[in-house]
Amino acid sequence: MPVRETTWAGRRIWEKQYPERVALPRRIGLHALERISAWTGLGPLRPPPHHAGAQALATESRRLQELHGQGIRVPELIDETHDALRLGDIGPTLAARLRAADGDPEKTDALTLAAIRAILDGHRRGAYFGQALPRNLTLDEQGVGFLDFEEDPLEVMTLEQAQARDWMLFTFGMAKFYDRRPRALERLLSQAFRDESAAVNREAHRVGERLRRLAPVLGRFGRGGRTIAQAVVVLAQASAAWLPVLLLGMVLLDLALDGELDMLMFLQ
Repeated sequence: MPVRETTWAGRRIWEKQYPERVALPRRIGLHALERISAWTGLGPLRPPPHHAGAQALATESRRLQELHGQGIRVPELIDETHDALRLGDIGPTLAARLRAADGDPEKTDALTLAAIRAILDGHRRGAYFGQALPRNLTLDEQGVGFLDFEEDPLEVMTLEQAQARDWMLFTFGMAKFYDRRPRALERLLSQAFRDESAAVNREAHRVGERLRRLAPVLGRFGRGGRTIAQAVVVLAQASAAWLPVLLLGMVLLDLALDGELDMLMFLQ
């Protein structure tokens, strides 16, 4: 979704617009993931409908209000027009903070642990985040925040599946920041997995049992493939086989999330 920085009453805010059509590459990715989910019978793999225009705007507005009501830090909904939301600023993204840490173990681990604790706390409150990737989390002196809610996973899956999906996407997104220290990420995640609900663990475990065997194959495809395969191993070990990550359809998930094959670019 197009997002631009602007000011409102002297404040730094973000204006997010909602195009009337979903781009063709994203539609293709969503359709392919839908077929894979149906074929495997794995609910967390099923992509939420990617709405456009007024429906996407309404979904994000509703989700922001729901999450705020659950005590989750999300952008303030300042104003709403027929095709845009004006949202308050809640700090730099986790991805930006991790890049700034430049691989420093202490700084990277502190940022990651803060994000993990925020996701776990949100789940305890009954929340789910949809796209818990580092680029959709923020972190400043006021704590961790969450972004990007024009999709609602509960349209196609249960709450437990949606929360399991949060951990899958978070670990997938974090793996590249731990390519030289996978055991450190495993150790941090294991603290959350011990405290996560049994129902969420069961949903993720079911995905992992079917798909984790593909990790060695993916590991042959360059640095990016090895990073994804490593994420699978980290999740499987940290969760004691309760929370392996989705693997089949990972490239299609990348396409469905933002309409670009960032993963394939990374593999080159």
